[in-house]
Amino acid sequence: MKITVNGRIAGTKETGCALCGGTWGDYYEEIDGEKLFFCCDICALEFVNMLKEVKKRTGWDRIDEIVINGNYSSGRTCVSKRGQKEYKFYIRFNEDAGVETFKEVA
Repeated sequence: MKITVNGRIAGTKETGCALCGGTWGDYYEEIDGEKLFFCCDICALEFVNMLKEVKKRTGWDRIDEIVINGNYSSGRTCVSKRGQKEYKFYIRFNEDAGVETFKEVA
């Protein structure tokens, strides 16, 4: 999965956390068969919950690419891609890494 966070490729220790882009920490999670780097377990859980919500709403079995812009406090505007299809959304998480707000964006 290609991941871009605030304009930069992410998802490895060298490129940064797959959700926030941070390079501190040392947490990995296997997602859709791919080992991704996260700065902490909270970011990993938020990322997993985000993908679950997108898959539930789109019916997609996997996501090829996701572009994430924003942060924890203001929320994130994202574009997910599967093949030639795109799904745009806004998401915010609560303090337990659950989805607090999820809105489709036209």
